[in-house]
Order: sequence, then structure tokens, then C-alpha cells
Amino acid sequence: MTTINLDEQIKLLIELQGLDTQIFRLEDELAAIPVAIKKLEDDFKGNTKSLRELEDKVKAIQVKRKEKELDLESRETNIKKLQTQLYQMKTNKEYTAMQQEIERAKADKSAVEDDIIKLLDEIDVNSKEIAREKEALKIEEDKMMKEKTSFSAAGKEKEVKVSALKEARKALAEKVDKTMLAKYDRILKSKNGLAMASVKGDACQGCFRVMPPQVINEVKMRQELIFCGNCARILYIEE
Repeated sequence: MTTINLDEQIKLLIELQGLDTQIFRLEDELAAIPVAIKKLEDDFKGNTKSLRELEDKVKAIQVKRKEKELDLESRETNIKKLQTQLYQMKTNKEYTAMQQEIERAKADKSAVEDDIIKLLDEIDVNSKEIAREKEALKIEEDKMMKEKTSFSAAGKEKEVKVSALKEARKALAEKVDKTMLAKYDRILKSKNGLAMASVKGDACQGCFRVMPPQVINEVKMRQELIFCGNCARILYIEE
């Protein structure tokens, strides 16, 4: 029966924890990348809202302008019709009344023309604003694409590091006693990547609970694995 060198096993577990800490950190960073990219895309979509609103506004104004232009055409046709009828009037009273009706029609036509000019001015102002928005959005889009490329490149680099660390972990784990490794792995998963906790100032650095003197002595002796009574991590004192 092979005797387990507990001191050597704890050293291996400490080294394993060092690798696992890096792996967990990198994997957390990798998981954050898609979230960060999604935020970039959502922020950009939010920035395009103002442009869409401006474009919708211009479309609505153009519809109004078209309606006004059709109204103008109708009024011009009506004025021509009234002018034709003017010369058919038989009395001065009828002639005067028709002239007054024509003047009112011309005034209404002039008001419609003024409305069209105002709408054209409004279209011009908003079109210039749309051009500025598009230019600003192009800059934002270029910036977003660069950041997405940077995130993707960083992700690939981290994936390579994680792969290398996992290979190193696999080789190191083979040296650890299977029973101890199973306990270590179980704690690692349940404690968010931290199975080994050093004792400093008589306190567990995993949960910062102060350890009784007897527990401290047992940790120093390294005759068996000692677990924190509060967080259940494997305790050790750095040499």
C-alpha cells in the first residue's frame, strides 16, 4: 500500500488552485465578452433611434406637402374656372360678387402656397439634421466595429490561454491522490473556483472567519486535510 505524502499533496493542490484560479478568471472574462458585444450593439441601435425618428418626421412632412400641392392644384383649377365664369356675368352685381369670390380663392391659394414653403423649409432643416446624424452614426459604427474586433481578438487569445492552462491542469491533477482530488473538485465547483484557502492572521482567507488555535495547529501539521468550519474550503498556511 502506497503511503500518501500529505505535505506533497497539499503543495500539489495549492499549485492546482493557482491554475484553476486563472482558468476561472479567464472563463469569466470569456463569458463577459458576448455580453459586452451585445451591449455595444444595443447602444448603437439606441443611437440610431434619433435618426429613425427624424426620417419618419421628414416622410410625414413630405406626405403633408404632397397633400398641400394637390390642394393647390385644385384651387388653381377652381380659380381658372371662376375667371372663365366672370365674363359670363350679366349684371354688375353678379360681376362684383364673382370678383370677390375670385379674390377669396386667390387668398386661400396664397395661404396654401405659404404652407408649402414652410413645409419645404422644415424638410430642408430636418434633412440637414439627418445628414449630420448619419455622419455621427458612421463614426459610432466604425468605433463599435473596432471594439467588437478587439473583443473577438481578446476572446481568441483567452481561449488559447485557457486551453494551455487546462492541459497543464490535467497533467498536474494526475499527480494528486484521486480521493483528495475528488474532494478538491467538489469544493471548487461549489465555491466558485476557490477550493484552497490560506490562513493569514488566524483567519481563513476564503470567508475571513477567525480559526481556533487548535485548527491553526492542525493546518500547520499537515497530517490530514483540514477544512474551514464555516466555508468548507481546504485550509493551508503558506510556507
